Amino acid sequence: MVFEYLTVLISVVIGLSVTSFLTNVVRIIHLRGDVTISWVQLLWSATMLIWTIAFWWFTFVLADQQQWTYPLFIFLLAYSTLLFFLMALLFPEGVPADHNYRTQFMRNRVWFFGVLLLFLCVDVIDYLVKLDKDVSIVGHLPYAAFVGPLIVLSLFALRTDNLVFHRVFAVYSVLAVLVMSVITLVPLAN
Repeated sequence: MVFEYLTVLISVVIGLSVTSFLTNVVRIIHLRGDVTISWVQLLWSATMLIWTIAFWWFTFVLADQQQWTYPLFIFLLAYSTLLFFLMALLFPEGVPADHNYRTQFMRNRVWFFGVLLLFLCVDVIDYLVKLDKDVSIVGHLPYAAFVGPLIVLSLFALRTDNLVFHRVFAVYSVLAVLVMSVITLVPLAN
């Protein structure tokens, strides 16, 4: 009963992130002739959607958590909030019908990748805590191979406006998060 009560707020924040993705992608489809679409931004939004769904799926494991603490709850709430912030930075509110998403992404990239770096640091803390409690579902090497390049490339992304780099990094990120999600979350279903 405690799990259900505490995860309601976390689920609301996750729901806001998913809603932001869905409503903004539909908006872009409706206005496709007027807006300048950014495939980099759309790939990053898909990455954040996959990560958000993976986080939601993993929280089900916590249903067996016997003792809940306020710090654990705040940590999970902060994790979900950072996912929402990342999605919100990709899709600003109140943009005009002729919005240029490519320009907006490049203009906001320092904020986006800064928050992404903060999120990745929180994810590393999450991983270390799970290792300590022996509930980690991925080994050291696969996790390091996953998160290490994301951190390094995010640091570089803060500094460059090279569109080719951002395209390659966006493709890499969606594939990396998708592969990590399939590897780690499919076993949870069994």
